[in-house]
Amino acid sequence: MDLVTSIGYVIGAFIIAMIVCLWLPGIEKKTEARVEQRLGPQLSSPGIYATLKFFYKQALKPSAVMPRVYNALPVITLIVVAVIFLLLIPQVMVAWGPFASLVAVVGLLKVEEVMYLFMSSFSQSLLSKTMPFPDHAKGGKHIDAKQSFLEQISANRSLKLISYGSLPFYIALFIPAIMARSINLLDIVVYQQVAGPILFTLPGIIGTIVFFIGFLIILNSNPFAYLEGHSDVIQGPILEYMSKSRAIYVMSHALLIFVGACIYSTLFLGMPPVFGISMIVPIIVSIILTMAAAVVAAFSPLFTNREFYPTVISTSMISVVVVIVAFL
Repeated sequence: MDLVTSIGYVIGAFIIAMIVCLWLPGIEKKTEARVEQRLGPQLSSPGIYATLKFFYKQALKPSAVMPRVYNALPVITLIVVAVIFLLLIPQVMVAWGPFASLVAVVGLLKVEEVMYLFMSSFSQSLLSKTMPFPDHAKGGKHIDAKQSFLEQISANRSLKLISYGSLPFYIALFIPAIMARSINLLDIVVYQQVAGPILFTLPGIIGTIVFFIGFLIILNSNPFAYLEGHSDVIQGPILEYMSKSRAIYVMSHALLIFVGACIYSTLFLGMPPVFGISMIVPIIVSIILTMAAAVVAAFSPLFTNREFYPTVISTSMISVVVVIVAFL
């Protein structure tokens, strides 16, 4: 395949990804509403219409430590997620060689997680501004008590998610690498073309369950909406995003859902996002993952530390055992 054709395949796959991903938030909200016996929004509203709406909103200066950097973080996140998607395309795997490896995917996913920590650290919403005078009311806050912005709570939670919350997800990613005896993405795909999809093995089945639980944590989806505890930090790090910055955040989050499905399709099914008829497999996987996440969100309460920590520890232990089984 010549260079021009390869570039065309890469561009075509990326265009399809951007079109499909903007429908996934609508599928998620519609599925969740149906489970809860509600009508729900139109399929195009949460993704496509919301993005267009935010692009035409008036841009205001956010109440942040560094407003320009704060508004640039969704753009960086979108770029990082787009690079992860490019790594999964076979033409890019061949062209980039050793860089198209599982280590690169994990590293870029960690960068995507760190962006939320920066968002929380830079944001200082008007809703959490301290009073210009001490509160002397009976039962009120003490004068010398430590005060902080609500986003700092989200920043602390984000740090916990980065350090150990997403650990099961990353361990599950290495199960296919161990079975294929290579961290190179192309080698993992070729191995499954010969030996069959890893999904249809015992480590693959258990790894799929761990992957799904970890992916919910990565997406900050219920019941693991730990980053955005709506009762205390409103919307956490994204509260101050508006206009184009909000639109880009919606796009990056939607693309992350689709890219996560492509990661699973590549590692556990041996079907990377190739421009053409094979692209149907990652698309179907993304729809299944989105609907499954919506069903879990509809039936599950919001986890607190009491439920969150045991879930992360238990799934991490299970994934370690699966890794050992896959190695044997």
